[in-house]
Amino acid sequence: MMMELLSDSTTQFLSTMASDGEPRPAKKARSLAKSWKLFLTENLGPEGKAFGLQDLFAHGFDSTGANGRVAATAASVRCSGNPHGNKFYTMRLEHRQGGPMAQFRGEERILLFRSDRPGAIAKIVFSSEVPDENEYSKQPHQPQNAAAGVEPDVPAHSTAHAKIHVLDVKSQYRGRDLGGLLFSEAITSLKSKYFNDDDQDCDDVNAAAGDGGPIKSKQVYDVQCMLDAEEDVTRHGKLVSFYEHLGCRVKPTKRVQYVNNNDSETYRKVPMQIDLHPRKANSPSVQQRARSRRRKFSHLASSKGSFLPVQLVGSMGKLSVRSHTSFEVMKLDWLVTETPGGIQFCTTHGHLLMASPSGLVSVLSPGAQDNEDDTDLDIDAEVLHKWTHFVPCHVSEEDNTEHSPIPPSPRESSRSLWVLRTCHGTFLTADSLRQTLSCTKLPSFWQANGANLSLVCTSDTPPRRHHYRKCWKFQTIDYVTSMRSKFLSFSLGRATLNEALGWIHAYPAHPFHVWSSDEAAPESSNNPTPSLRTLCFLMAETAREAGLPDWIQLVALFHELGEAVKVLDPSNTGVMAESIYDWTISSRSRVIGCKIPERATFSEFRHLNMDEEDSRYNTETGAYQENCGLENVLLMWSGCEYMYHLLKHNNCSLPEEAYVMLRYFLLGDWHEHREYSSLTNDYDEDMLPFVQEFDQLRRSVRLKCMDCNDLSDEYCDFLWDSYYASIAAKYHCDHVFNW
Repeated sequence: MMMELLSDSTTQFLSTMASDGEPRPAKKARSLAKSWKLFLTENLGPEGKAFGLQDLFAHGFDSTGANGRVAATAASVRCSGNPHGNKFYTMRLEHRQGGPMAQFRGEERILLFRSDRPGAIAKIVFSSEVPDENEYSKQPHQPQNAAAGVEPDVPAHSTAHAKIHVLDVKSQYRGRDLGGLLFSEAITSLKSKYFNDDDQDCDDVNAAAGDGGPIKSKQVYDVQCMLDAEEDVTRHGKLVSFYEHLGCRVKPTKRVQYVNNNDSETYRKVPMQIDLHPRKANSPSVQQRARSRRRKFSHLASSKGSFLPVQLVGSMGKLSVRSHTSFEVMKLDWLVTETPGGIQFCTTHGHLLMASPSGLVSVLSPGAQDNEDDTDLDIDAEVLHKWTHFVPCHVSEEDNTEHSPIPPSPRESSRSLWVLRTCHGTFLTADSLRQTLSCTKLPSFWQANGANLSLVCTSDTPPRRHHYRKCWKFQTIDYVTSMRSKFLSFSLGRATLNEALGWIHAYPAHPFHVWSSDEAAPESSNNPTPSLRTLCFLMAETAREAGLPDWIQLVALFHELGEAVKVLDPSNTGVMAESIYDWTISSRSRVIGCKIPERATFSEFRHLNMDEEDSRYNTETGAYQENCGLENVLLMWSGCEYMYHLLKHNNCSLPEEAYVMLRYFLLGDWHEHREYSSLTNDYDEDMLPFVQEFDQLRRSVRLKCMDCNDLSDEYCDFLWDSYYASIAAKYHCDHVFNW
């Protein structure tokens, strides 16, 4: 009987369903995994374009500073027309020794520069010297084993003396541990100078010894490095704590001095010290391996490479990473450098981010990079070096069905998506619960923010951004008016709501999910992913278990049935959903015909909407009377909006609160952020708690539905026959509807 009630085109389409198993739009949605696996295969190969730091961070770049606390200043600079207000730059370190400006014997300076302007933005000045020969001759001699290949009568370690005179970072660049970077580079320089870590010198000495001769050794020294932590008394202990974190200790035998620097402020100078000791001697093979590692993992001052200070951010703030040599989990300050192999992340203290083949992401300490005592990383230096590289790959804002003549806005470009691929074919991601870094075969997406120099691991996916981009482009007042005129005549066909539940089994509950190659294919019958029907039944069952009224359970069961229109209208809605824009998918809604809130979802695409430039529709009230009430405004045309009108047209006797929940739960700008206050009235305020409760219910169930199995036809039939059919009859939702 049902087939007789439908139009000829619908009958033909349902016949195609019976033979193919599911409608074309469903195949399109379910083949999303295939298309994205194809994307990863074709566009992320080694032959693809190499992206660098400027590609990642140039959009919205804040050239006034690096700490993210001067965003307002940066915005005013850009608005004032200053051509240098948004200029991209990188940083570099420069190591200088002696020279006419030196004030101390053995003075060295490590300076931090920006690439776009002269003058250092931070510096550390330190000096060092070895004991004189008379003091050296008094040191005891420790006999060495000549048979072990080490030259005999090498004296025990003497002590070299060093002092840090100045450590200064300009105020606008603080907050990224650049002071810690300079301190670590100075300590590395001292170790290289006095610990026999100078590879070139060692090579020269060994070459002079000739093949087969004993290994000659430079004099090795302990280093005693002094410094004064000079801090404002109003910030008592802050600078001392900073140096203690870097390994220094307060000298208890020295007095704290109080100094007035003629600026009406009193400072205290706390004497501190850090002692550096060379590693114990290892076999020649281990020393050679360590030397090979040091050549690969050179520190920033010696490599003269450019970098940017960045933060790696997850949903709850800065991301953590575990140490390779311990179970310690740390939150660190990062520097990102550009190399021929991609980009590298290193900490301000010289640790390198490393991805292993197992998916473990950890930080490789400077000591582990030398590999003097590390057995876990006893692998080739070239291989290990590859493990520290990540290849950034950009994801287009347009899919292959869209060729927009409108160029992307700067805001749109700054929120575009990236993936960071390892040499193992995995992708850098953030564990959403532990907020730690790891690698998976499932691609995770990152947004690079040039304004505050951060890489944010986002839950967004390319299909989701593509969908919302089209929402902004298509959903104008003319579009919504035409769709209401077309679909609110309810002339597509006739079917019961239970039959429609069977149809939406063909559509995925999470249409924007990106599947990895090791996950089950969405169309697989062995482990099918949850369908939209499963989401609806789970939401209704959750409401039932929570003791919510039966009419809320019914709305939960029916709220996604708007996607059934693709079955009833295959030649129009179905084709459009497959090739252009699928309006039936539930998306965050907005009021059409008035000013769109700045916080609207994916607001970076607002420039694509034609109503934005129409003076009739870009004011607070737009086409409406003030406080007219939400029932009198136009919302985005969506599957839920269609269901709201469908239930009313077919004379369902649901409470008014049920209709309000169904229509407004997607209007998050109103019930979450209290926008549209110029349009809402007292009735809307009374209905607000119902809408908020329904939205929270749906959010929680969608999260549960991520990992659940699809419900079988038999189980869904059982739930309907044993429980929901009677509730549908109670509210006159059990008859054949006009669609």
